Amino acid sequence: MRNLAFVAVALVLGATPAAAWEEYIYPDDQFAIQFPAEPKIETGVYETALVPARPSTVYSVEHDNILYVITVVDFSDRVQDGANFVGEIAYALMREGDVTFHDFPRVDRLENAIYGVGMVVDRNDGSRVRSSIYFTGGRLYRADAIVLPARGDRDMSIASRFDQTLRFALDAF
Repeated sequence: MRNLAFVAVALVLGATPAAAWEEYIYPDDQFAIQFPAEPKIETGVYETALVPARPSTVYSVEHDNILYVITVVDFSDRVQDGANFVGEIAYALMREGDVTFHDFPRVDRLENAIYGVGMVVDRNDGSRVRSSIYFTGGRLYRADAIVLPARGDRDMSIASRFDQTLRFALDAF
């Protein structure tokens, strides 16, 4: 009987919110990523000082007062400007609050490695954002996990899972 109770408790504890995450594959935008629920997909306009207006696709989910968003912009006609687009986003993020972490993340390895820029910023509005920015295959990818003020803490342990599951497989999807 004691063993049965132990197994029941282990099953309940093993059913954590992290277990609900599922990978979503988007062959048209050449990436895959995990979300805690099925994302909403919207088209929008990406606009910055370097980019007057460009169509974008935004995939998003809000779960437990954390907003998970990945924005994809096609720049296949401006591949030579990829580093500037990544740098512009990083600069804009830096201006939104206090940078608490800065990194150069990598997706895949060896000859398939794709490097980007990663930042954690405590924003002036009370939110904390973890962003990973990549440019590959003529596309700009920005993955943001935004811990909203309503959550009550700025813990990034759950939110960090989001961008760490991003993968690109330009020919595999």
